Amino acid sequence: MTDPGDAVLAHWNEHRQQLRQSEDQRATMTNYVLVIASALTGLVVQQRFEPRTIPLSLLVTLLGIYGAITAAKYHERADYHLTQARALTRALGELGDLPDTRAVLEETRQAHYLRYPRLHRLRLHHLWTGLHLAVAAFGAVLAVVTWVTVVG
Repeated sequence: MTDPGDAVLAHWNEHRQQLRQSEDQRATMTNYVLVIASALTGLVVQQRFEPRTIPLSLLVTLLGIYGAITAAKYHERADYHLTQARALTRALGELGDLPDTRAVLEETRQAHYLRYPRLHRLRLHHLWTGLHLAVAAFGAVLAVVTWVTVVG
């Protein structure tokens, strides 16, 4: 018979791996979005903002929106797995397979918050989603600049 602590630990490990995978996939997707947006922008500029490049600018906008939604979804999945892993950590503590480290962790957490009083409040997923929204805004500006160049 398997020890309950071993089963919980295996389940904990699976959630941590899934969390890492979500974060890795978000980073990879972001790299693709940035590379594709850069290539499309280069093409628009190379074509000297010709009217036929407006769809490419709009594609940059759509790509940024897609990236923002996907980054938010990857954050949701990572948060789910982190929440599950934290619950399993509590279960391991209750089973006696982990020592009670809450006081030490809280002390360390508070020291970290004192060291980084502003940055610890800034959520990393907001930065990732914001980066993609900035790509979308850039695509919109690129389309407007192209349109103004055509009209003006």
